[in-house]
Amino acid sequence: MIAGSAFLLAEQAVHAEAAHGNTAVGLVVILVTAALVATLFRRLRLQIIPGYIIAGALVSILAQAIRQRYDIGLGEVENISQFATVLLMFTIGLQLELDSLRRSMISVFGLGLTATLTVALVLWGTGVLFGLSAPAALAVGMALSISSTAVVLRVLQERRELHQTHGRLCIGVSIAQDLLSIVMLGLMPAVAAWNAASSSHGAEMTPPDFAKTGLSVLIGLAGVTLLLMIGRYALPIVLEFLADIGSRGSTGKSGVGSKELVLVSSAAIALAAAVTTSLLGFSPELGAFLAGLLLALTPYRTQLAGQLEPLRDLLMAIFFTTVGLGIHVHEIIPYLGPIAAGVVALMAIKIFVNWVAVWALGGSAPLGIITAIYLGNAGEFSLVLLAAAGQTSPSPIISGGPMGALIAVVVLSLILSPFLFAYAHPLATRMQRVGPPPWNRRFSVRIKTEAAAPANSDGDRRETINARHVIIAGFGPVGRSLAARLDVHKVPYTVIELNPETIRRQRRLGRSILYGDITNPEVLEAAGAREADAVVITIPDDESTLRAIAIARGLSATTFIACRTGFLSGAFRAYEAGADHAVVEEVVTADAMEKQIFEKLQERRGPGLEPQAQSA
Repeated sequence: MIAGSAFLLAEQAVHAEAAHGNTAVGLVVILVTAALVATLFRRLRLQIIPGYIIAGALVSILAQAIRQRYDIGLGEVENISQFATVLLMFTIGLQLELDSLRRSMISVFGLGLTATLTVALVLWGTGVLFGLSAPAALAVGMALSISSTAVVLRVLQERRELHQTHGRLCIGVSIAQDLLSIVMLGLMPAVAAWNAASSSHGAEMTPPDFAKTGLSVLIGLAGVTLLLMIGRYALPIVLEFLADIGSRGSTGKSGVGSKELVLVSSAAIALAAAVTTSLLGFSPELGAFLAGLLLALTPYRTQLAGQLEPLRDLLMAIFFTTVGLGIHVHEIIPYLGPIAAGVVALMAIKIFVNWVAVWALGGSAPLGIITAIYLGNAGEFSLVLLAAAGQTSPSPIISGGPMGALIAVVVLSLILSPFLFAYAHPLATRMQRVGPPPWNRRFSVRIKTEAAAPANSDGDRRETINARHVIIAGFGPVGRSLAARLDVHKVPYTVIELNPETIRRQRRLGRSILYGDITNPEVLEAAGAREADAVVITIPDDESTLRAIAIARGLSATTFIACRTGFLSGAFRAYEAGADHAVVEEVVTADAMEKQIFEKLQERRGPGLEPQAQSA
């Protein structure tokens, strides 16, 4: 019934424009159904990604039922989904935080690689034992070894465990898995070639074929390495140049055009990188992810991430719903038993292997079991890797009923895993008697201290944001005057500004300044708006000021928010939006003029004239 209303709309749309509207109708059906199912999942406090996949399965069922009467363009939507996947990987790379790995999470990163590769090897062997070909089992093992970053992050945030030792450890392992999954994605063409050779010859790939494929992979890796080196050093220069051009646009408002130009250019860079890696023999998703990763190392990361966040959410809905389209119920019914067994086996293997890895590398047994349970599911990247395995050429590695069964295993693990989290801490209490291994106590100390160390959440910033400070939004004359007064009183502050030249100049002076638009929630949060003592909005744009006030108030109910506005009516609107104080320019001007006039009158007519105090 959930998808029925969407199909009623689709039928009328098809009658209205049967010749040209199929793709649009398909998108309407998918998005409406996804929205309805996602709403239901939110009400049930379940992860939204399985909801999208189930929505896709519902659309697939109903599409099969009416296919003889109408063509709702699902084939065209699946083509759009491939493009959406490329852009989705770009946004994921852009939001990946690497500072923690570069500075204080190296041991945790190594733990993540060790645990994930071990899980992949165990799953590979298990797949071969149960009758899968070696290439198909390898693809399945790689896909299912990845855990869900979204699920674990949400649970850690809700339980306020993000900064505890096991929370930092889970995040470090998740980042390692995200990076490793991109390597796995790049290896899919080689696995597909191995699978094709095995199928055609009835045996494993011959040594000459393996050598040829290996040489192609090495050439591709060399090209990707060159792409990374060029991007690492050229991208900051290119984006800085484009931001300068945008800030000198014809509008006359400094910085207004730079964010749009940087955004469009970044999207072009992502697509160019996708095309390049495709030409090198890897997937286009790999190139888009690497482009996002490189842009995450520039000062423009926070602004871009905020601008692309709504697009990312839409792309996730399209991608995971189209993944659900690949689930054909009549094909997976024979696999219901294996699906149930697969979910249990997958979660048991991942929990056991992850626990052993944490313990063997020096973590305590309680720390290991909590981390292992939190990472015991499959993840979003599992679906991306399975989708890639189903789209390889010359033939898919996995397809048909087995593909639908694997997707069902991933979805069920995502739905069931939050219910297991409640048992993590009680189990940890029972395992307190088991200490870390005696052969690796030194690494144990590193795991504990590095996992517990807080990491900078904003990868593009080199400054450390003070927990208690002032945020100055806009660095024109008003912002500079306020900063000077704060400097005198040694009050720490962070500036948000869009003008690249101003940012460079102030950074040379040692000021903490962040590139971004104050109406961008990502930017305000990166500047520390949740913990700031005060947010002062100094820009002369009333509409942007009102949006920034609402966002800042949504981030913190206690932060003092002050702003400037041109008219008294603007002050009332600012107070309604959540401001604590508004400076009205017309009132301040009247006060200043009154003061000057009465001073002159006193000089001419003598004392006795006192200006009347005015209040806004």
